[in-house]
Amino acid sequence: MRNLVFLLLIFSCVAQAGVVIGGTRFIFAENKKSLSVTVKNRSPETWLISSKISAGNSWPGNENAISRDIPFAVTPPLFALHGERENSLRLVQTGDNLPNDRESLFTLSIAAIPSGKTQADSVQMAVRSSLKLFYRPSGLPGDPEQAYKALVWQQTAGGLRVENKTPYYVTLFQLRVNGKTIDNPGVVAPFSTRQTDWCKGNARCPLFWQSINDYGRVMPVVTTPSLLK
Repeated sequence: MRNLVFLLLIFSCVAQAGVVIGGTRFIFAENKKSLSVTVKNRSPETWLISSKISAGNSWPGNENAISRDIPFAVTPPLFALHGERENSLRLVQTGDNLPNDRESLFTLSIAAIPSGKTQADSVQMAVRSSLKLFYRPSGLPGDPEQAYKALVWQQTAGGLRVENKTPYYVTLFQLRVNGKTIDNPGVVAPFSTRQTDWCKGNARCPLFWQSINDYGRVMPVVTTPSLLK
């Protein structure tokens, strides 16, 4: 039987291959020259680590993100990570074409690729993790950890509309609308209004959700009373 190689795309901080990334989301502050991301190999095998930074428009709710001239680079973009070893990726800013009155969101992709020969009838998997990378300008007003409390939800004929009046991204997590869990609800971008088809045509829209802070901590459940009608 021919050796098989599959590519498995997942959105996680822990690679099933035994390669662990030191975080689920990363904040690049304007006053920092670089940002380090630790990658550890807990398996005995050697894996190739391939990394890149791309536009953040793949996250639902952030379709209008910058998609050209990405002002960040990651080094080294490709290296071998031997068994039971760790290394660091260095994220550097290469341009200054970002707004200074709000956060910007990008995608940090890190793939663990098998580097050795496979045995007969074996399966190897390359595992890719897609992680959020936020650029945060200095001097933004308010507390980013409390930004989720400022979201304003409104029921419309087309569904639900949510407004974010803060300069920070708010990640939606464990979102339930009228008893239905919304898969991959995404984010609400700074100073933006997002229209969704959630709860379209329903007279009532009980809404329960959580957010995630800079350190990956899940915040308390939020209930929106204005939609409990």
